[in-house]
Amino acid sequence: MLRHSRKRERSSKRLKRRLIPAVLAGVTLAILVFLLGYFRIDLLYGIGTSAIIFTSFASSIFIMYIMPNSRAAKSSKFLKSYLLAAIVGYMGGLTTSILPLFVIAGIVIFVLIVLLILTYSEHPPAAAIAFAFVLFHVGVAGIAIIIAGIATILFFRFVLEKIIFELERDIEKIEDEV
Repeated sequence: MLRHSRKRERSSKRLKRRLIPAVLAGVTLAILVFLLGYFRIDLLYGIGTSAIIFTSFASSIFIMYIMPNSRAAKSSKFLKSYLLAAIVGYMGGLTTSILPLFVIAGIVIFVLIVLLILTYSEHPPAAAIAFAFVLFHVGVAGIAIIIAGIATILFFRFVLEKIIFELERDIEKIEDEV
C-alpha cells in the first residue's frame, strides 16, 4: 500500500512538472498548423502533405518538451536532423520520375539514417519529413516551411529551458538535499 502511495505521489509530481510544457506543446503545434495552413502547403504539394509534417513536428515537440533530457531532445540534433531530412527528401523527390516510389523512399531513408548517424544528429521524427518530401514532391518552399517550423519549436524550447527546466533542476537539487 505504501509503495502504491509513493508511486502515485511521484506520478503526481511528474504531471505537475510537465503541465506547462504540455500546454506549450499544444500552443506550439497550433502555431505550426496555422503556418502550414497559411502557406497552403497542401495546395502547393498535395492533400496530406501537411498531415505528415504535423505528425513529425508533433512527435518532435513531445520529445523536445516532455522528455528534455533524452538524447534526441538536443536542439542541435533536432535542427540538423530536420534540415538533413528536408534536403535529402527534396533530392529524393526529384528522382521519382526515374525510379519507382518504393525504391526512392527506401534509398532516402537509408541515406538520411546514415547522415544522421555520421553527424550525431539522430532525431527519429525527422524521417517523416524526408518521406513527405519524396511522397509529395515537396519543393524548395517546403524547406522554408520546415525552417519556420524548426525556428518555432526551438524558440519555445528555449523558453522552456530558461524558465521551466532550470527551475525544475533547482527544485530537484533542494529535494535531494532534504
